[in-house]
Amino acid sequence: MAKPKKYTLDISEEVDFEVFGISTPFADYRLAWELNDKLAFKLEKSDQTIPIFDRKTKQTKHFQQFSFVDEENLTEIFLVKNKQGNQLVTTEHAVMDFFLILKNNFTLNSSKMLNQLRNTNGIVATFKLESDYFDFIQEMN
Repeated sequence: MAKPKKYTLDISEEVDFEVFGISTPFADYRLAWELNDKLAFKLEKSDQTIPIFDRKTKQTKHFQQFSFVDEENLTEIFLVKNKQGNQLVTTEHAVMDFFLILKNNFTLNSSKMLNQLRNTNGIVATFKLESDYFDFIQEMN
């Protein structure tokens, strides 16, 4: 009699997200206000910080965020300032001032969002970024 085969099912939950890099001279609260006005978001300063592990220094850094959860579309929106104190969220995109992160976005069109961001008061430049550098987003909530 043959020994039964054993199979292991490995399911990893992959979070769908998009990241836009924003260059602006505005402070975080002013940019959040502009985005709320232009894009009909309701970004508010969150009490929770984003923990990001720095592979070089082997330390966890904490970054403040503005967040908004669109209950109707189940989309989570985060605005994170790249440079807080002497720390950077990611050194690969050091020239970016902010990151606008859309998690579970199934309703907002990326190219339309990019155009709206570019036409927002105070935004000098914006780019859609590859998500490879943002592995910390998996733990955001």
